[in-house]
Amino acid sequence: MIELEEAVNRLVSSVKIETKTEKLDILSAYGRICAEDVTAPFPVPHFPKSGMDGYAVRSQDTKGASKETPIHFQVVGEICAGDYLSIQAKPCTAVRVMTGAVVPEGYDCVIRQEDTDYGQEQAGIYVEGRPWQNYCRIGEDIQAGTCIIPRQARLGAGHIGVLASLGIREIAVLNEPKVGIISTGNELVPLTSPLGKVGVYPSSAYAIAAQLKALGVQVSFLEICSDDAQRFSSMLEERISQADVIITTGALSVGKKDFLPEALETMGAERLFHGVNMRPGTPVMANRYKEKLILSLSGYPFAAMVNFRLFFWPVLAKLVGDDSLSWKKTRCMVAEGNTNVAKRRRFVQAFSDETGVHILDKNHHSSVLSEMLRSNCIIDQKQGTVISPGDMVDIIYWKQDW
Repeated sequence: MIELEEAVNRLVSSVKIETKTEKLDILSAYGRICAEDVTAPFPVPHFPKSGMDGYAVRSQDTKGASKETPIHFQVVGEICAGDYLSIQAKPCTAVRVMTGAVVPEGYDCVIRQEDTDYGQEQAGIYVEGRPWQNYCRIGEDIQAGTCIIPRQARLGAGHIGVLASLGIREIAVLNEPKVGIISTGNELVPLTSPLGKVGVYPSSAYAIAAQLKALGVQVSFLEICSDDAQRFSSMLEERISQADVIITTGALSVGKKDFLPEALETMGAERLFHGVNMRPGTPVMANRYKEKLILSLSGYPFAAMVNFRLFFWPVLAKLVGDDSLSWKKTRCMVAEGNTNVAKRRRFVQAFSDETGVHILDKNHHSSVLSEMLRSNCIIDQKQGTVISPGDMVDIIYWKQDW
């Protein structure tokens, strides 16, 4: 067996960054990886505008104004947002402007209406104005020609809003990675069929597929395969061209039905590793076949999710050039709960909040998936150690949308 970090390095080294791109409308591009540097074609705002409802004036004309000694200005017009009025600025004149309205050339200040007498033809100003007060200059938000979104950025709501503010309707994004899932086991039953006396639904496959979709990954297929090496080989040959990565679950260990390692070896797959010094999910395996990565996870639901979090996410980070997807450890104190001595490096599900890390008190069997509904992280417990309240531990978070 090899260590986790070495296994991850082998995986990451075996994949290349996706370079194929497509153009999408900006709403469809939400959550995707930007494929190019996007520059602003014009400044935002592209005209000087008022920051609030009030009066546009020349700041120099307001010197000495106060509530006791107001200065009166002739109101020469009114402009609302979306209107345009050609006005020549003159001393001691004012233009009534609403928030977002253009400020005519020559006026360098907006006095908020609360600091005036709300005059219609003559307005009394009660305060001294400063140059550019309540005044949004051209390009104050975005300067023309600046890079507003760098290549490799994952597009969020803020990016989409900025693109819309610049009238950009389409953007180039990296193609979505495609992942296929094959769950093995004679006991597995499609969701469309009754379980029978000994059947099991493929919960791991659906949990993995849901996370893939949340990560912006296209699930190209989700198949069930019986414990039959020939059938698996045929299914893989048929489906491999439809995905960039194949994820399998089950048939990995040393049981009578654990056919997968031998089947892939017979097909001529290049073995990257088989077996990692960790629990759960010790027999995790990776191969390359026809230039595609095949990541084989434990058949136990919780073990499969630990394998998926620790091994697939760094692969995805490399594929799309988004390092934020790679897992990172956070140091926290244990608030409650204990563990037994770890005979091997162990990943324990827990819940972390502002009070610390809480070790879940039910059970930690690899076959139990429902306990993950209460957890938001896993503890990286070192071999030969125990964990007790007050101990500092390393945790790795599940994704927030788990």
